[in-house]
Amino acid sequence: MKIINIFKRQKDARLNVNTLHAGATLYPDKILIETIDRVKEGFGISSTNISILPLDTDKNVLGSTIRHHLNLTRFGLAIPKEYKKHYQDFLDKAGFKNGKEHHKNALYLTIVLKQNQIIIGPTKNGGHIGKDRGFLGVKGADIVVNADIDNSVLGDKIKEGWSKCE
Repeated sequence: MKIINIFKRQKDARLNVNTLHAGATLYPDKILIETIDRVKEGFGISSTNISILPLDTDKNVLGSTIRHHLNLTRFGLAIPKEYKKHYQDFLDKAGFKNGKEHHKNALYLTIVLKQNQIIIGPTKNGGHIGKDRGFLGVKGADIVVNADIDNSVLGDKIKEGWSKCE
């Protein structure tokens, strides 16, 4: 990729404040819904705006919680100077001791609302450390729905998304 294209992509990402982001993680003992904020450079960072739901959460409640967190997205933030502290604050709020616990048995979905569509992106859990660490998108697994679907259908689609995680 040419260097000019990289800068154009960064500029385009910074200008797109109409794109809302959240994450939904299924664990063996809970569901974690988080707001993803956008930094000036255009990428997303986890926030401490978190909802922890029981596994038997009604799909309507799941869908409405997702919409709530999408609407909490903040834009144009500075990259945290103390990123380790920022991440530790997230871990503490979510009830994890460390990054290893955060990734253990986690099925993570990226959720994006843009141009009247909700895009649910299943991921592969690469763990907390190592070459493939983090949550990486699963190619061809996205679920795209119209943004005006009801909360119950959105909850169903979230559950379908978790079944596509690796």
